[in-house]
Amino acid sequence: MKKQITTLTMLITICAVFFVSYSAASEKETIKAIYIPLADHYPGIVAYEKYKDKMEKADYKIERMKSWSLLRAYFMSGEVDMAYLVCPMAMDMFAENPNFRWVSLLHRDGNALAINELLNADVNLPEKRISRKPDHKVAEAFTAAKKRTKEPVECGVPSLLATHTVVLYKYLKDHGIEMNFGVGKDKDVLAIAVPPPESPAFLKKNNARNVPASFEQSLPWADVVETQGFGHVAWYSKDVMPWPNGHVECIAIATDKCIKEKTAALGEVIYYIHQAGLDIEAARRKGGSDMIAISDMIRRHIPEHNQEAIIQSLRPDLNVINYFNLNVDKAGLKQIMDYAVEGGILKKAINIDEFADESFSTKITKVNAAALVGKFSGNADKITEKMQKILEREMLLISKWATDPIVIESVKAQNAKDMSLETIKAIDKEWIAGGQKELVESLQNNKAGLFLREKILSNKDFYTEAFLCDAKGAVTGEYPKTSDYWQGDEQKFTESIIGKVYTGPLLNDESTKSFSVQISVPVMDSGSTIGVLVVGLKSL
Repeated sequence: MKKQITTLTMLITICAVFFVSYSAASEKETIKAIYIPLADHYPGIVAYEKYKDKMEKADYKIERMKSWSLLRAYFMSGEVDMAYLVCPMAMDMFAENPNFRWVSLLHRDGNALAINELLNADVNLPEKRISRKPDHKVAEAFTAAKKRTKEPVECGVPSLLATHTVVLYKYLKDHGIEMNFGVGKDKDVLAIAVPPPESPAFLKKNNARNVPASFEQSLPWADVVETQGFGHVAWYSKDVMPWPNGHVECIAIATDKCIKEKTAALGEVIYYIHQAGLDIEAARRKGGSDMIAISDMIRRHIPEHNQEAIIQSLRPDLNVINYFNLNVDKAGLKQIMDYAVEGGILKKAINIDEFADESFSTKITKVNAAALVGKFSGNADKITEKMQKILEREMLLISKWATDPIVIESVKAQNAKDMSLETIKAIDKEWIAGGQKELVESLQNNKAGLFLREKILSNKDFYTEAFLCDAKGAVTGEYPKTSDYWQGDEQKFTESIIGKVYTGPLLNDESTKSFSVQISVPVMDSGSTIGVLVVGLKSL
């Protein structure tokens, strides 16, 4: 009898556990999002891969669409909760039927112009991608091709209602060239809709036909054609459309019904999208297995994005797409909208205040940005919230300085000399004693020294110094003179040479009656750390 009771008790317990587990699972609200295969939408994919099972309120699902038109129709049908899409299309949809809201960014910057060999014969792009800028050469190549063939150069864009079309319009306008949209032969360039996955084949086909062609698409499609050898990245959108923290590109929208009825679940999904963005940023700086892990997650959903193209697109030294600051940016959207209306890409402006819903903003996408790539040390109790915000801002700004071709080439040239550590230390000993005056003068007046001088003197009330080190810690450029020539034994160097952004101790500067600090950032080339840039700040 006891055995029967024990068995019955166990069955009841098992059933109760199953019922509780089932009930907890059934309480989750389904949040279904649709996307296009772009680097723009990586946070949505990484959030699914890394955090779907950790979500307590949302049953997060994602579905890939074959085209923007299909994505638009599917979302407007009301059958899904969220969509990841280009912002001009979202604004056009909102003008048509304002039954959804903009709830988050997915990234900033992130698209590029690719050209085929026929166009590059006129352009002659620099070998290094970091040196390719939106100057007059590609625009002149478009014009020359039109004169030769009597046909406009076709430029594939993901949609005529894409941010990419707006960026292309601005680039051409900056160089006095016009384009047609979809039809027409009177302009030098004809923008035509080409689905992103088909853009490499579009360029390849025109190569075979001996026809000049280009496309302006999201990453990594331009990197796909470059890594596979049938096209070239000509420039990146961040250089055409500069904006603090990077220009607005693809955004996340959610239906009013989802916002009203699934508020907590939607908020959880957006939180993890922002966290996934920070994960991508951490991986791209660490490289190696961390970057391969992110690549593997992406390729489970977008196998056409080969690993090399993904890694090239996310190179921290290029910094041509970023996943920080993903909260709604109304002023950033207005920048895109104004150019879109001016160029005839959008029929009319919308009310951005009505379009945007900022209630799903998170703190992690901003506050943790600097903590992700660097760390504060020394006197941490003296870092006020105001100081932390200044340091976070400067971390990102100085990291951009480190991507300048002058900085990178200076470090590479010094590394190529392969000076022994014994020689470096001997120079350092003389330097500290007041010798090596010719070397000091040359390091302040070479290209890197003059670059750093301009940065410091442009805001001399805030910056105290800047110096550049090679892979062994020897100074390769500076302003003003440093106390040491060799920095290789100091923490600011040892932390950053392994790929970290590092903030040194806050020191009380008696002369300015304020705290000063040094920020050091890695100098990267093709994904590897080759040196370190250090900048001193005061008046914190």
